[in-house]
Amino acid sequence: MKIQILILSLVSLVSMPPNSTAQISLSDSLTVEQAVRMTLGNHPAVQQARQAESAAEARVGINRSPYYPDLSITGSFIRIGPVAAIDMPGGTMKLYPDNNYDLHLGLRQTLYDFGKTAALVKVAKAGQESAMEYLELTKFNLAYQAIAVFDAILILHQNIAVLDEQIGALNQHREVSAKKVQAGTATDFDVLTTSVRIAGAENEKIDVQTALANQEILFRQLTGLSVDKLINLKGEFPDTDVTLNPDSLLDAVLKQRPELALALKTENIAGMQRQMASLGDRPSLAFNLTSGIKNGYVPDLNETKANYTAGLLMQIPLFNGRRTHYQYLEAEANLYAARAHSSDIQRQVISEVEQAITGVRSSLEKIRTSEVQLSQAEEALTMAKTRYEAGVITNLDLLDAQTTLSQAKLIRLRALYNYTVNLNILNKATGKRAW
Repeated sequence: MKIQILILSLVSLVSMPPNSTAQISLSDSLTVEQAVRMTLGNHPAVQQARQAESAAEARVGINRSPYYPDLSITGSFIRIGPVAAIDMPGGTMKLYPDNNYDLHLGLRQTLYDFGKTAALVKVAKAGQESAMEYLELTKFNLAYQAIAVFDAILILHQNIAVLDEQIGALNQHREVSAKKVQAGTATDFDVLTTSVRIAGAENEKIDVQTALANQEILFRQLTGLSVDKLINLKGEFPDTDVTLNPDSLLDAVLKQRPELALALKTENIAGMQRQMASLGDRPSLAFNLTSGIKNGYVPDLNETKANYTAGLLMQIPLFNGRRTHYQYLEAEANLYAARAHSSDIQRQVISEVEQAITGVRSSLEKIRTSEVQLSQAEEALTMAKTRYEAGVITNLDLLDAQTTLSQAKLIRLRALYNYTVNLNILNKATGKRAW
């Protein structure tokens, strides 16, 4: 039952929320740092976030385009029939040529728009910074997810080792019991009881192996390892000599958490968009120039001549159905919502740090308790073996002592694993980069 609880706790802890690729061969042992680098180098979510950042960078260039002239070449051919004409003494004069040709180069340059283009560029640059923060957030969550799966695989391998040790000890005990049955100093009940314990331990091992296979599948999905690659991990539990300073940790979270940085960028963008909405009724001044060749000039309508037009264009909005007013109200509401979201994120991250500190302290206490329990279980088993050989206790008593020792080892492993998980939660809560 305790092992089943351990397996469930492993699955629940791993499922919590969510650049260079190392070349791995079948004989390589992966460290947690290598696993994180592989995840960040191969995961599609990181690639998607990088492309979003590139798109945001391109958007800055798009919004800067009004600073440059707009050039275009326009050509047309029009056949008119019938052509309007005037009867004149000596003949008929056509007002237009039958075939009309027009080819010209057009230039339009915005001279002044009262800050509207500048506001657009500012918002686009802020959007690019926000995309960069989102990329960091994506990498941040994936890195800690990879660490969680890595640690789960390590602990499951150690659980299997403990169960193998327990099964080996039970098999030896069954052999001894079988010899005593042959010698007439024990009954078949001792052998049968030991066999039942072996079957139970083997069933528990199957459960752990199933959990391990599931975590390895998730590890391959994160790192991009193919099915033919052997997962061979190398790592240790972190040192339990850790200093927890709540004040410094809470100060770090406000500077390092990518969620908070992204929320503040969103709030900044909302403020810029409100400013941009307030410029909707501002006039604009542009310069237009066209130059080219066309026919249709008197007296020879078919002769093409060079021509040009030049002028200034002033646009002054007078009334647009109060669209600008409502755009400003919408932007202002979005700004207030962004501020509320930033405040909510700040409260959440502070709460996460406080909870993580409590979790680490609790795990350290459980480690100390489990070490005492393990020492007592080892001593009890030694005493039980001596008393069993002397015939003072029964086979069942010895089996209970062996099972208690195995459970004590698993409890200590679980305490070390929970400490590792809680320490990772604390590092994530404070925004510590894992790469």
